[in-house]
Amino acid sequence: MEFMKSLQKIPVRILVTGSRGKSSIVRLLSAALSGAGLSVMGRITGVLPRELNGKEECLILRSGPGSVEEMRWWLRTLPRGLDAVVMENSAVDPELQPLAWNWLHPGCTVLTNVRPDHEEVWGRGEEMASLALCSAIGGGPVVLPSSVAEKPFVSEILCGQGCTLNPCPDGATFREGHLSIVKETCRLFGFEAEKCADFAADLSPDIADFKVFREGEGCLASAFSANDPESTESLFLSVGWNREETTVLYNSRKDRVGRLRSFSSWLSAFPWKRVVITGNRPFPLPGGSEYVSFPSPESMKQFIRAEGKVFGCGNVAGTPLEYLLHSQEEEALV
Repeated sequence: MEFMKSLQKIPVRILVTGSRGKSSIVRLLSAALSGAGLSVMGRITGVLPRELNGKEECLILRSGPGSVEEMRWWLRTLPRGLDAVVMENSAVDPELQPLAWNWLHPGCTVLTNVRPDHEEVWGRGEEMASLALCSAIGGGPVVLPSSVAEKPFVSEILCGQGCTLNPCPDGATFREGHLSIVKETCRLFGFEAEKCADFAADLSPDIADFKVFREGEGCLASAFSANDPESTESLFLSVGWNREETTVLYNSRKDRVGRLRSFSSWLSAFPWKRVVITGNRPFPLPGGSEYVSFPSPESMKQFIRAEGKVFGCGNVAGTPLEYLLHSQEEEALV
């Protein structure tokens, strides 16, 4: 394809894949490379698809549901003379996963993690997630956390694909881990890793990044973007809240039924004040939970004020995202 020949003229081409954390890595890498003086374009998918021009972000409006074809369309629109492109792999179906790598033919692929997700199409467990994600990487350097590189099934699949592994420290926090990936990726392309990481660290938080919001006498710890129980538990422990005083708010999506199933044991394992499911109502409800609908951000605010401590998790799409956007607008006015 003609556009693929044009892409090969871009010196730095990076594909970001994994179960979660992809959007954060794309944002950080775009900021890091821009700070190093490169002309960079980045692409984030998900519920808020965006195009990045250095640190500037532009929302991409969809006329329908998300599709892997968006990636090819976006690659075709890239201007000539770019120094770097950083793209998130938006595919879920294992058969579609290799398309992004084949189109971009990256000089480096970032694998954020292989945590279980999309179990309805990948199958259950880390090995099935690894098979779906790693088999789609067609070779070349792969930057990944050391804990992921050490998994035998990950290294076996990647080496079988002709990849070379470039492990980096995991970091004590998600942010440290992400900056570690940025440093190793930039080092791989010959840039000053520490300076690039500093540029990335200066980037403002993304809208769905973990944050605690205050609503009157109540608080919401927004961990809706933490899509697996392990990450969610780590974020909960970071706020230091008592579980008996905390209401867990799980936002459900009808196209993520496997995710709710993976959260069920975490939701039922602890003595929470309440476990509330919102969003698309699943059937049956997880044991010990109840369903509450939030038709608007204001109704969610009222719930937080009444509950006290609310820990949000599961998925961000829907009213939680509207709440975050509304909160961002209110903060900008202050």
